[in-house]
Amino acid sequence: MALQPCAPTAQARWARTVEPRQTLQARQARPEPEPALALGRGSPAATLAQAAILSALCRRRMAPARHSSRAEVVWPDTVGGYAVRPVLASLPGLGDIGALVVDENADADSIEDVPEWVPAEWLSPVMGDDTVSDVYGAIGVWPAAFVAAQELMRFAESSDEAWSCLELGCGAGFPSLVAARLGATVYALDTEQLTLDLLQEAFNRQCAGKLTTVLGDACDLQDELLESVSVVIISDLLYSVQLGRSLGTRLGRWLREAPGRGLLLTDGGRSGRAAFLEAFDEAYKKAFFEDVPVPPWAAQRADFFDGNHTTSVGLLRY
Repeated sequence: MALQPCAPTAQARWARTVEPRQTLQARQARPEPEPALALGRGSPAATLAQAAILSALCRRRMAPARHSSRAEVVWPDTVGGYAVRPVLASLPGLGDIGALVVDENADADSIEDVPEWVPAEWLSPVMGDDTVSDVYGAIGVWPAAFVAAQELMRFAESSDEAWSCLELGCGAGFPSLVAARLGATVYALDTEQLTLDLLQEAFNRQCAGKLTTVLGDACDLQDELLESVSVVIISDLLYSVQLGRSLGTRLGRWLREAPGRGLLLTDGGRSGRAAFLEAFDEAYKKAFFEDVPVPPWAAQRADFFDGNHTTSVGLLRY
């Protein structure tokens, strides 16, 4: 199914100033999304909308988000043969939102063998082990995802315009779930079907709206997918120099091509950060990461990847 591009909307740029400047496999979870509404470039309405958005994003205190009551969610015990558990957070104004992850403490005798979640590049070639599954986000929701969710709430509160977003390397997809709860048309891309299945199941049980999961590589994005959204979300994806450089170049050009597009990127200090900034500077403009506190409502045990407690992550400013 070909995605129909839409005109860019007057969306936030997670910035301090405003300047112009795979074979795709998609599973459609809801009917074909309608194009986002657009404000005319250079119009007074567009200028005022952008100013309001940027002003809201710079506020230190978050305005209450729109609230909708929901019945208690009944979570599944398994997804695709894997024992799962919800990572829950209670968001101001939105209530509880949960992402499904593989339960690493489950009784392995009752389910399929759960692969060891180790990035492939960490394996020594002499190990000769090609069975290790390279899945990011299948066993947790990292702090960067909660910071991204917080920024999404600030953004959505500042405008009533329809908007669409694409989360790259979504993993369990907590930001995508928050965006869907806020009313966005959401696309979520990951290289692994398992993480997309986890996200789809979590969406089905607690969200209304439109979600399309896409099996693909963030380094090999199709133009029509990028052009169909006004906001790109990345949380804790800069795992390598190659990935950082590729995303910096592609997304820098994407922002330069159409005023009004927005990039929301949070990073927990991964190895591709410097390469991303260098490539982004060459393709678009100078940028930096600002340390932002992890919100107090973030789920407990969110950051058990390295056993350390994280109090802040980097938020891209450009």
